[in-house]
Amino acid sequence: MECPVYPTELLFALDVSQDTKPQLFERMREIIIAIVNDTKIRDSNCPVGARVAVVSYSSSTQHLIRFSDFHTKDQLLQELKALPYQRSTDRRDIGGSMRFVARNIFKRTLQGANMRKVAVFFSNGQSSNPLSINTAVLEFSALGIVPVVIAFKSIPEVNHAFAIDYSGQFQIIDVPGQGDYKSPLHQLQLCTICYDKCELSAECEHTRRVHPPQEYVDVAFIFDNSQTTSRVEFEKMKDFLSKALDNLDVSSEPATSSVGDRVAVVSYATPTAFQLQTPKAPVKTEFDLVTYSSTQLMKEHIRESIHQLNGGAAVGRALQWTINHIFSDAPRPRKHKAVIVISAGETSYWDKEVLKKVSLRAKCQGYALWVLSLGQAYNRPELEELASPPLEQHLIQLGRIHKPELEYAVMFLKSFLRFLRRLGMNISPKGLLRL
Repeated sequence: MECPVYPTELLFALDVSQDTKPQLFERMREIIIAIVNDTKIRDSNCPVGARVAVVSYSSSTQHLIRFSDFHTKDQLLQELKALPYQRSTDRRDIGGSMRFVARNIFKRTLQGANMRKVAVFFSNGQSSNPLSINTAVLEFSALGIVPVVIAFKSIPEVNHAFAIDYSGQFQIIDVPGQGDYKSPLHQLQLCTICYDKCELSAECEHTRRVHPPQEYVDVAFIFDNSQTTSRVEFEKMKDFLSKALDNLDVSSEPATSSVGDRVAVVSYATPTAFQLQTPKAPVKTEFDLVTYSSTQLMKEHIRESIHQLNGGAAVGRALQWTINHIFSDAPRPRKHKAVIVISAGETSYWDKEVLKKVSLRAKCQGYALWVLSLGQAYNRPELEELASPPLEQHLIQLGRIHKPELEYAVMFLKSFLRFLRRLGMNISPKGLLRL
């Protein structure tokens, strides 16, 4: 079988942090050379085989070999053999390096429906910043990058982050610091680099993680329907909302069963005659947590019944309404509660203090606040105040709203919801008060 089956961008990241000895560096180099020897390397502009890049990392990441540097296997192998030993005085931050790779290296690679992106990281121990690993896994999942970690020592924080993977392709391969490494590499070659979605190997079934019983979530989408939203942004927001529903296991009996996710959609925009003292909130409940029992019915409502209201923005009052009426009034609450705010602009001046108080209260009550901001008319401090920490996992700001950016946001939210189900909130309510 030719390997890889699909055109592949294959990156290796050498751990050169402060505890990397020459013997370990040589072992990493030997492993890369062994993998390259068993891999078809792309030797022309025809997208067949793999292109290879190599970086080194500790607390920062450095290019060693770029994807475009070599077009023959012999040249690539010569360069790999000539890589000099290096070691940093800094501690390792594998999550930070993964994020650098995603944003600065794979961002500039070839695109295509069958193009595969694989990042193989070496690790000689635990990371100095475990939180960054969770964020990196979210970004890798959203960008379709498959991470593999070849571990010389225990890395529980990576195991923890990889728990969101259902594909079996996110692998941690334990390799001894000395002795034979061919058997573990066979698993990497067969189940990741040579992966064929049409002919899955039975040997790879054991790489799939055994997941605990599914935990369900109540999700409320708060939808910006104000005059700050352009017509184009409004339609893109509806499109995002519809696609996001495909990542939820919607309950067939939302009012009576404890099984399945439940979804509500709230839109907000104040009429021009709105007065601050009025008892009527500037919020429209499109549907609540028990209205619909299928994704199809929700999508029909979004497509046919959500219309632009114009008026002023009132995110704070919309969040307050959602917590007090949508979540509090629903029977059989789920273990996890998430509010997804889709915004295209800054909230009104008279709503800012409400937003500050209500968002903090919501976080302290255990709500995960995830924010997607579209367009250029945004207030960054306000978004950071609204979203749950860490911001890298709960806030996406898209200046452009083209299809690739929206698809990234959909996939990021999908992975975020998996994190929420498996791992819960990354920060406690008490921790919020110290921020």
